[in-house]
Amino acid sequence: MSTSHANFGPATYNHEVVDAFANRVKGRIFLITGPAPNGLGDAAARALARGHPAAILLVGRSPAKYAPVVDAIKTVDSDIIVRIYGVDLNSLASVRSGAQAILNENDEKGIDVIINNAGVMRGALQYTVDGIEEHFQANHVGHFLLTNLLMPLLKKSVEPRVVNVSSGAYAAASGDYSDYNFKNREYTFMAGYAQGKLANVHFSQSLAKRGIPSFSLHPGVILGTSVALDLPRDDGDQLVAESRERGLIFKELSQGASTTLVAALDPEIAQHSGAVLEDCQIVANPAGAGVKREGAAEELWELSERLVGQEFVF
Repeated sequence: MSTSHANFGPATYNHEVVDAFANRVKGRIFLITGPAPNGLGDAAARALARGHPAAILLVGRSPAKYAPVVDAIKTVDSDIIVRIYGVDLNSLASVRSGAQAILNENDEKGIDVIINNAGVMRGALQYTVDGIEEHFQANHVGHFLLTNLLMPLLKKSVEPRVVNVSSGAYAAASGDYSDYNFKNREYTFMAGYAQGKLANVHFSQSLAKRGIPSFSLHPGVILGTSVALDLPRDDGDQLVAESRERGLIFKELSQGASTTLVAALDPEIAQHSGAVLEDCQIVANPAGAGVKREGAAEELWELSERLVGQEFVF
């Protein structure tokens, strides 16, 4: 399994990917969740602007903070349509309301690529207004509902694609979602985070099975993003120390976004829908037993339908 550019790797920058696939960007419509400034979504949006897409839809819980991202896009190409939608993934009602607004305003041309980039890493065990463990809802369930509600727009595209930004933490999760709320097992912030990130992988696998091209990815270890801002400092310091001890490569923000963009744009990987990417390449044998747990992806799909109270058949 290979991508179009075997030379792409951990040091590849986001703009290099967009320049290589400029014809896959021009005139198309992209939706990105979690576009906070100085984050992976921001880096992906700024890079995509170089390719002159028709529109970039920014979706997140803090629209007022996205002005720098919009300004950066418009500075590159003032003709790009930029629309912002306030959606809190930790509220299913907010997701439904936001999805309806997106459907209403983009019905004519649809959406070509959905990049589910938003994510959280919390310290203490917390539950959302919907009674779901926060990592699980923000990192998976909210995206599951949003993506499926927007499926009519995605299906208007000749070459639709869904990208789920995961993390190497998926390897630490078991793939057993029966106690997703940690009612009868020990909770740690990493256990919650890993479960949500494995769900990203399984969600892409389930979409692929249903004929929707989809990929998940590990962007790399990137310091300075907002994903871990709510972690206690000691936990954050421990994460960095453990990453260094394991010899993991630390990336700049724009290097982390490069794998997201390969997953979104590379036509060569279409035949490997459902695959996991890392360092701009397909991972031949993803780590961890959870990825390979038989039936886990379908179990997750059915659980997710129950949690959002809606079945999706297509």
